[in-house]
Amino acid sequence: MLFALRAALVLFRTQKFRFLLTVSGILVGVASLVLLAGLLDVGKGVLAQASSTALGDDTLTVENDWRKTMDNPDAKRLTHEDQLAIQESTALSPGTLVTGAYGMRHRKSTFNKEEFEPLTLGVEQTAFKVYGLEIDRGRTFVSREYDNASRVAVVGSAVLEGRLQPGDVVRIEGVPYQIMGIMKAKPTVGPGDDWGWNNRILIPSVSYRMDFDPSRRPSNIVVKVATPAGYTGPIKDYVLSVRGILDSILIRGRTVKSWEYEGVGESDSTEAIVLMTIQVLIYMTAIFSMLVGGINIMNIMLVTVAERTREIGVRRALGATRKDILKQFVSETLAVTCIGAALGLVVAVVLLGVASAALTQWVTPWPFRVVPWSLLASVGSSLLVGTAFGLYPAWRASRLDPVEALRFE
Repeated sequence: MLFALRAALVLFRTQKFRFLLTVSGILVGVASLVLLAGLLDVGKGVLAQASSTALGDDTLTVENDWRKTMDNPDAKRLTHEDQLAIQESTALSPGTLVTGAYGMRHRKSTFNKEEFEPLTLGVEQTAFKVYGLEIDRGRTFVSREYDNASRVAVVGSAVLEGRLQPGDVVRIEGVPYQIMGIMKAKPTVGPGDDWGWNNRILIPSVSYRMDFDPSRRPSNIVVKVATPAGYTGPIKDYVLSVRGILDSILIRGRTVKSWEYEGVGESDSTEAIVLMTIQVLIYMTAIFSMLVGGINIMNIMLVTVAERTREIGVRRALGATRKDILKQFVSETLAVTCIGAALGLVVAVVLLGVASAALTQWVTPWPFRVVPWSLLASVGSSLLVGTAFGLYPAWRASRLDPVEALRFE
């Protein structure tokens, strides 16, 4: 093996371009597997944390099941009375907060003659605690503004690219609303930024009903669940069990279950699909790169065998067997593969460091992490590919006729 490694280094010194072409596929395959595995491993935690922050592990959202309400004449939409029934229920743990969102529509708005269509909704006083919303500048609504149906608003950090300030007046479908506060940026998980909190305008629910929709039908009802005193199990498990309590409350006066839930448990399957898709892409990228690297190695080794035909003839004349020649060229192939894998590992570690620093700087805290299994898997698969694709050139070399090989010029 030492002789084979020396031969590989000679190839590197004398024919650097050919050597780099030979190991490029292995290098990319190893680097991509280690790099993407490391990013994915950290990304799982980042995604879970973002999901938890955006949705809330202790939050359940009750929404209309529009398929049921459209197809079944007995299905009833959610009402304000449903929200009150949940709020007043003694079956829920003390400290549970309930709020309703009204509207949830993109409405034509203007600010200094500039037109835009933010997602606008009416909210209640409990909304800021339930959704975990914080104010960056200005303030939230006060009780008298709810009671008097004041035309005031709180806006997300990204509305009009963050150019709005407390005191500005925005016209929502021609109705003037004064901005009281700007919310802190909140992570977005779901259909996209246009639907996230950062691009929403919040107005008091009483004002919304007065100006836009007197029906008092909430778009959804959100329950921030408080766990009972002494409960020590996972919060998610308890929150999921609360669904049964809500079902028993909402079914009163109905013959058809016409609502569905969002929140805890609903994002898990989506996250799992996303992560599984990424993992499949990682493996496909690595496998494809390895195969390309194997083909490169086989082609280059076939050329090497042709170039070293006379050397093979001399070795056979000096007593080397076909098995010796086979071992020699397989060893050289493995040596080249090992060098490519080593370079791939170095490249992967460097890129992981750069990616971690960049993501920490511009996105979110992202620790540097190398996944041990990816190191073993990448090196093992590269050696397997090198062996598999190096056997044919080695076999060709071992089958050369010694007399004909000595005559080769």
